[in-house]
Amino acid sequence: MRKWHPPNVVHDTPPWQALIAFLVTLILATRQQWSAEDLAWSFWLVGLLFGLIYLTVYHISQGETETFIPYLVFWIFFYFIFAGFLDMVFAQYSDTSRGIAPFVSIPAAIFHAVRARWPFLITAGVALLPEYILDARTVNFTDWGKPLIGRDLLRMVALIFCLMFITLFEAGTPALYPILFIYFLPWEHIRHIYRTVRKSL
Repeated sequence: MRKWHPPNVVHDTPPWQALIAFLVTLILATRQQWSAEDLAWSFWLVGLLFGLIYLTVYHISQGETETFIPYLVFWIFFYFIFAGFLDMVFAQYSDTSRGIAPFVSIPAAIFHAVRARWPFLITAGVALLPEYILDARTVNFTDWGKPLIGRDLLRMVALIFCLMFITLFEAGTPALYPILFIYFLPWEHIRHIYRTVRKSL
């Protein structure tokens, strides 16, 4: 039986924590001259791993065992399909075209993302992972507008489509700065302030 607990805590990361993660990532992206493809695969990698952590914490903390495997299978399958899409799109503009079918080259693309952009896992983890774990322990999955994992998935997809346009117009690393700012902006903290101000009016 589902052991759901009403969310009675603020689901946010301290703003200074997200700010530090944003600045460190900004420095890394600038020094290493990240491309839009680099950042897109970084978003993909974080979404996959943090999503698996989120689902695991949710099912353990709320006693939801019968749907654990189906949720994990769906999550991995979705990201596999999305990886094929990313590989197919960005390979058209890459200087080092892989020259093989998109889905065949997925393992190589994922390996490159892990090897080259693993620091992004750390900075994103500092900014997002505490919030993910907190939300997974308290969210009610019967309301699909509530889980943080769903909202962040939509945000990731939207940002990746923006990165595709950046690649299309061959913009440099500075064009990634607004994308990183939106990604690391503590949206939950802003929502909490907005609700507080609105209730006080």
